[in-house]
Amino acid sequence: MTIMNELDRRARKKSAKTGASPAATGNQSCGFPACSHAGEATLDARPLCRNHFYDVATKCLKTHLENLQRSEATGALAATTLKSLSEIISQTTTLVVRAKFLSPWQQGQFRELSVRALELYKRVQRDPRVELNAPILLYREAGAAETRELTNTVNISKRGVCVVTMNSWALGEQIWIQKPAKPLRALARVAWIPQTGSARFPMGLEILDQENYWETELSPRPRIHKNQ
Repeated sequence: MTIMNELDRRARKKSAKTGASPAATGNQSCGFPACSHAGEATLDARPLCRNHFYDVATKCLKTHLENLQRSEATGALAATTLKSLSEIISQTTTLVVRAKFLSPWQQGQFRELSVRALELYKRVQRDPRVELNAPILLYREAGAAETRELTNTVNISKRGVCVVTMNSWALGEQIWIQKPAKPLRALARVAWIPQTGSARFPMGLEILDQENYWETELSPRPRIHKNQ
């Protein structure tokens, strides 16, 4: 759905009367097929008007979120995702500041888009992960033996862990994790689950109440600079 097409039409009519023009990407028109509006922002070097920028950026965020729910973004995928999210954040901010005749409702929609992109950006640009095969206990409630599963980790970070599981867990569900040899436990959230029919599959967990549950030093991931 486009953002307030009627307001946009009225704003452009007013612009034609006053001689003012919306913020645009040079003199380029929107690169969306059959759109004659001026380009006000860019995505992947493609000029887009405010409505098509919002539509395309929203679909990009949805795709990135679905990918993160299936598996963790690492390596080249992480770099590509961060670059895309960085561009959405930068272009959305620029559009809100420079574009003419944005209603308060439109400004709110673009700011919300920027916040959602920033949240995903932080999720991808998390602490580095290191491979570790170690026993780990998963359970929903303390003392409920039927919900306990002793399994192994695949990799860890200060605030996360990838484990192998055979049980059914819900995305976003909060569970407990515990090292078998130690009484210290941590509350974790199911961050991603791959869509698979396998009996055993990996699952990503975000640790909620411990800064460094694994008590180890991890090398930082190289930072991806945001576009200005």
